[in-house]
Amino acid sequence: MNPTRLFLAALAALLLAALPLLARKPVIGADLPPWKPAGRYTHPPIEESSGLALSQRYPGVYWTLNDSGNPPVLYATRPDGSLINEFPVQGAENRDWEALALDKQGRLWIGEIGNNSRRREDLCVYVVAEPDPYTTATLPVLARYTYRYPAENVDAEGLFISGGLPYLLSKEQDRAVLYRFPALHPDEQVVLQRLGEAHEARLVTDAALSRDGTRLALCTYDRVWIYEGKAGDPAALIAAKPWSLAHDFAVEANAFDDYDLVLTSEERSLYRLPRWWYERELTLPPRQLASALDRLEGTTARQGRFRVQPYVDAGLEIGGAQLLLEGAGPEAQLRQQLDFSRADRYTFTLALTHGPRYGAVQLLVDGQPLGAAHDCHAARPAAGVLVDFGARALTQGRHELALRLAGGEKRAALAGYLIRSAAPFATPYQVLGPFAKPAPWDIDAPLPPEEDLGPNRTFAGSAGSISWQRLDADSTGFADLLRALPGAPAAAVAYALTYVYAPQARSTALLVGSDDQVAVWLNGIEMHRNNTARGAMPDEDVVSCQLQAGWNQVLCQVGQNGGGWGLYLRFADATGDLVYSAEGR
Repeated sequence: MNPTRLFLAALAALLLAALPLLARKPVIGADLPPWKPAGRYTHPPIEESSGLALSQRYPGVYWTLNDSGNPPVLYATRPDGSLINEFPVQGAENRDWEALALDKQGRLWIGEIGNNSRRREDLCVYVVAEPDPYTTATLPVLARYTYRYPAENVDAEGLFISGGLPYLLSKEQDRAVLYRFPALHPDEQVVLQRLGEAHEARLVTDAALSRDGTRLALCTYDRVWIYEGKAGDPAALIAAKPWSLAHDFAVEANAFDDYDLVLTSEERSLYRLPRWWYERELTLPPRQLASALDRLEGTTARQGRFRVQPYVDAGLEIGGAQLLLEGAGPEAQLRQQLDFSRADRYTFTLALTHGPRYGAVQLLVDGQPLGAAHDCHAARPAAGVLVDFGARALTQGRHELALRLAGGEKRAALAGYLIRSAAPFATPYQVLGPFAKPAPWDIDAPLPPEEDLGPNRTFAGSAGSISWQRLDADSTGFADLLRALPGAPAAAVAYALTYVYAPQARSTALLVGSDDQVAVWLNGIEMHRNNTARGAMPDEDVVSCQLQAGWNQVLCQVGQNGGGWGLYLRFADATGDLVYSAEGR
């Protein structure tokens, strides 16, 4: 065989050998599973990404913007969130930028569509040309399209382009209405056309249309809906039953990358949700899930062996890896050491892989079984399945957790742990509000209840006289201020008061989660303040404190920046003898 033919034969053999690898879906999200951030905005001015668009002309370039009160600037970043460049927009004002979209002509559409007050008459959409992200430039506004709604004036944060026209999704508690520009007239304010309500979606914080127009994603702070249908008919898309997934990412913006979904959060993280995951509507573990891979040092196996296995090698089309235990007997165990910073009663939830190759497992804490064995065998593979094994009181310090194969099974796979306090939440409260919010993003300005609770007096609230009223947290422990104070403005402050009884004085920890800003006073002394914008999750903030014997007064101040509003509150309770009351008796 001559050299040329020999080379071509060798090349053909190489390509044939590579076909299985080429056919396998590439690992996405920086080799991370969808519940872990694939990136984070590191440029300080990107405080809250409220719009997202993925460039088609420049691969690997993400466009984003800030919301209200920030300079009119577009930011080009990489998928990991690091900055490429920033571009001031000339001829535009950022009163409340809430959305960003890219059309097929390579133009960026900026949604000046935020309307928290429901009173704005200057709502509009700006259009600029997509610049080369690797150059420096100021972007002139090519067009400005103003609009108003056909009936009530609503808030909106979702924007996408279809057929050359902008579409908007309203942000409302009980519905998401789709509107369309009937035509584009730069010099006149048009009346939007109402096209219908989205099936299931509520409180939409962004919208994104896939490149081929067949999928529409609507996101909120705690859920994402993906609709599928015929291209060119968004009204029909929103009428279809969507895929729907809950999450705790506090999502503000989303965009499609092919059919995978990229999400950005209030706390500056970026996530990637693969189509493989959302098409199966698999449960997303919370972002607080502690990875078992972070504890590889000191991990041991008994009567078996363990290894790090990429999910793709286990037949799961997601990035990331799991800790695989393969055993030779019923006592095969995977052991890890964990440090606990405080004495408390803890619940133990493990993220395990289910599928046809897995079997039953048992959790051991310090060598003692906790809860019942769990069977991980399933017909369809799924990663990150949360399994609750129960609760146990632990002292401060190091403890051993072990995953044991049960019933002679040969394989188990662990993604991580969700270990949380099992202490009861404060459920009875007295609440007071709403007060006008003196500053947009903090609650540092003192208000009258901080000086005098005045349990029997009235206060001047944002819309008239207000007084303390009773509120009981729901079954999850969440004190929902929106339910207690309906009609409150999107920017507001309220107070929640409860009491905790301790039979003896003790050192413990205050555990609080809030939506949004929070400050806490214990027996009149400020213990904690966090001026954050976030969705509420239990135990996000942990503060060491001292309870006195008898009743302790706990006053919380909670700020509102739109969306949900409320808090979770409890104290670590290893002995289980704390009691809560709304009156302190």
